[in-house]
Amino acid sequence: MLRLIFLAAALLTTLAWGMGYVWISGLACAFGSPGGDCSIPLPWSLRGEDLTLLVLMPGAVVASLLALAWLSGRRAQKSES
Repeated sequence: MLRLIFLAAALLTTLAWGMGYVWISGLACAFGSPGGDCSIPLPWSLRGEDLTLLVLMPGAVVASLLALAWLSGRRAQKSES
């Protein structure tokens, strides 16, 4: 049961990250490009603070939730046997 909660939290976090990334990139285009000719950068093309705040930190949260789901699944298997 706990494993499903962690997996659902990881899925929701991933979806929220995706929507937030597109929203923040859209704001950057709207306020940073006077001609309006702008595209959303791919996550792996970011550098510095942008990479840390928009990719690495959300990725660490998702990875932590997935690790917790894996650990809770292992613990449940050990208690059954």
